[in-house]
Amino acid sequence: MIQPLKVLRSRGRRNLRTHSQEKVLTSLLLLCLLLPEAKSAEASSPAADTTANRIVSGIISFTHWPGKTGLPRLCVFSSAKHIAFSADAVNMTPARSFNVTYITDWKSRPDVQCDAIYFGRETPRQQSAILATTAGKPTLSIAENNPECISGAVFCLLMNQTPPAFSVNLDSLSRSGVRVSPDVLLLSRKGY
Repeated sequence: MIQPLKVLRSRGRRNLRTHSQEKVLTSLLLLCLLLPEAKSAEASSPAADTTANRIVSGIISFTHWPGKTGLPRLCVFSSAKHIAFSADAVNMTPARSFNVTYITDWKSRPDVQCDAIYFGRETPRQQSAILATTAGKPTLSIAENNPECISGAVFCLLMNQTPPAFSVNLDSLSRSGVRVSPDVLLLSRKGY
C-alpha cells in the first residue's frame, strides 16, 4: 500500500510543477498583452491602438499552423480601426513572428496566402463567407466587429471595454485547422 502512495505523491508533484509552469506562462502572456509599452513603433498612425497590436501579436505567437514553415502572413482588412502594424515596426522587432499584408477587398487581394485574417468592419456573416473560401487551409481569424463572437472569426476583440479583452468562438476554432495554446483560451473574456 505504501508503494502506490509514493507514486501518487510523485505524480502530484509533477502535476503541481506543470501547473506552476502554466501559471508562469499565463502570467507572462498577460504581461505581454496588457502592460503598457514605452514609446512603441508598432502603430503606423496615431489612431492605431497599441493594445490591439499586442493582443493580436500575442495570439499569433501562441498559434501553430500544421505543416507551416517560415513566418505566417497576417492579412489585415483596411477597414480595421484598432490595429495598424507599420512595415518598419514588424521588421524591426527582434523576434519577428509574422508578416503583414493590408487588403481592401478579399476578392481583389493580391495573390498572397493569408495564414491569419484580421477583420475590421466586416460583419460576422461576411467573416463566415470569407472564411468559407479558406476551407481546407489552416487559417486563424480575428475580428473587431463581432462582439457576440458566435459566428465568423475565431477571436473577437472587445476594445470598447476597460480593460480591452477578447472572446473565442470554439466552433470557429475547431474548423480553423490551427492549434492555439490553451493558455490563450484561458485568457479570453469567457474563460474558455
